[in-house]
Amino acid sequence: MSRIFNTTIDRHAWFLIGRFIVFGLFAALGIIFLGWKHGQIFLLIDIVVIITIILDVVYRKYNPEREFLTWVLFWTDAVLAGILIQFSGGFDGPFAIIFFLHTFIAGVYLGVKGGAVIALSDTLVISILAYLTIAGFVPLPASALTKILSKIPANVSSQYAGLLVLINGGLLLITGLISGYLSEHLIFHRGRAEVVSRELSEARAMSREILQSLSDGVLVIRSDGKPIAVNRAGLRILGLSSSNWKRKIIENDLFKQLTTKGVVGTAGELQNIYIDDTILLCKYGQFLDVAGNAAGIIVAMTDITETVRLRNMLQQQEKLAVVGRLSSTLAHEIRNPLASMSGAAHILSLGNLDWEKSNRMTKLISRQVKRISEIIEGYLELTRERKTDYTDPVSLQSVITESVEVAKQGFGWQMEIITQVEVDYIIFGSQTRLVQLLTNLLRNSTESIENENIGKIKVTIVAIPEHNAIELVVSDNGSGISDDVLTHLFEPFFTTKETGTGLGLYVVKRIVDDHNGTLSIESIPEGGTSIKIRFTQVPRGVTLDESGDVD
Repeated sequence: MSRIFNTTIDRHAWFLIGRFIVFGLFAALGIIFLGWKHGQIFLLIDIVVIITIILDVVYRKYNPEREFLTWVLFWTDAVLAGILIQFSGGFDGPFAIIFFLHTFIAGVYLGVKGGAVIALSDTLVISILAYLTIAGFVPLPASALTKILSKIPANVSSQYAGLLVLINGGLLLITGLISGYLSEHLIFHRGRAEVVSRELSEARAMSREILQSLSDGVLVIRSDGKPIAVNRAGLRILGLSSSNWKRKIIENDLFKQLTTKGVVGTAGELQNIYIDDTILLCKYGQFLDVAGNAAGIIVAMTDITETVRLRNMLQQQEKLAVVGRLSSTLAHEIRNPLASMSGAAHILSLGNLDWEKSNRMTKLISRQVKRISEIIEGYLELTRERKTDYTDPVSLQSVITESVEVAKQGFGWQMEIITQVEVDYIIFGSQTRLVQLLTNLLRNSTESIENENIGKIKVTIVAIPEHNAIELVVSDNGSGISDDVLTHLFEPFFTTKETGTGLGLYVVKRIVDDHNGTLSIESIPEGGTSIKIRFTQVPRGVTLDESGDVD
């Protein structure tokens, strides 16, 4: 503890100055009240104090970390104080209070241990003075003051002296312990405060350095619109110098846009600000004063010019890639009706069909041409990213018949396709797009069982009266779909086929959504797949005539 004090030069200097003042004052008073004959002893004591101060300064110059001399000074002061007290009224005189001051200062400088040791030292000096006085070895100076202050009753002098020594010794010990404890406690908390203050200063300096090192510009604006602070990146973005920036920023285009657009005073906003060819993303956050009230806005400025340019280039590349994939998928979709048309044209070219069959082949070709046209229109609609509200009634039996015929004339000629339609249910929608939906499902089922010995696909329609709905179910005995594939099955451009485009089932999902339907899949790996599509049934009593119009 004393080491902490001794390393503080100013503190120790004040201690030496205090010693000189106290003993010098006593020397002056001694000469005034006792005269020069008895006052010489006070002057001699003052000279000893000056010599010890000089020795202490010289010693500490070469041994600044040694504390032994501080103990020597306090012990020396105890002896010198005893001499002064003896010549100023004796051990029981009013000036004995100097020992309490001496013990208190020792506790302050040397801690609890020092306070206790010096208190015992002062008590020992008082005891010696009492003994010498009672024994008559040291006669008191003959002066009016000392005669008044040192009248000891002769019959109780020994008892009186012993009791006084005990009382003063106890009080001195208590004084030393208390002053030492308070001193150590104060030093401990002052040390903690210094550590906290130093850490706070370091954190503040680090925060300031971090703020200055940010690549984003940071501008602090008071709630009344006046700028407070800006970092180096902010100066660079604003095109300002560190000198007189507060005056020049008022004329800056960015600052004008911030204030004229009413941004100052608000928080939590994002805004792109355009300055010539530069695009700045400005983020705003509110800061508070010490009372917790809104004090202004912190603006973080990020130059996103290059980011926006690269993003636009990436979007253009993505658009080109999408165009390529859509073209590939469109070719895939058109291939189905073209296959049916090719088959029908080949049969017609043989010339051995009767009129009814020839007429059926001709109608098939006509329908497929119309389907191709509507497929193209459907893809255009798909790219427009808007939902279509259908009001035309469509026969699901007609959709199933046309889709199955397309499949059998083309990709599914080797498959056994079973249909189970007991009632001709009607929904609102587009027959062409619904045929496109079912054809895609049949093609996927065909491709999943192309390596099977006997491929079976079943198409059924089930009514769900409690929900006023119709469920179209397409099931197969193919290889099934794994769980990890199921989670991505309807994502655009996701495919597990080497030559697939990944848009077939995505188009299916879009068509189902456009018809306000729901879609679910049940699949067991190596056990087949069942796809269920639920549509809303049209009001009862709505039927279609032979031409397909509402009856």
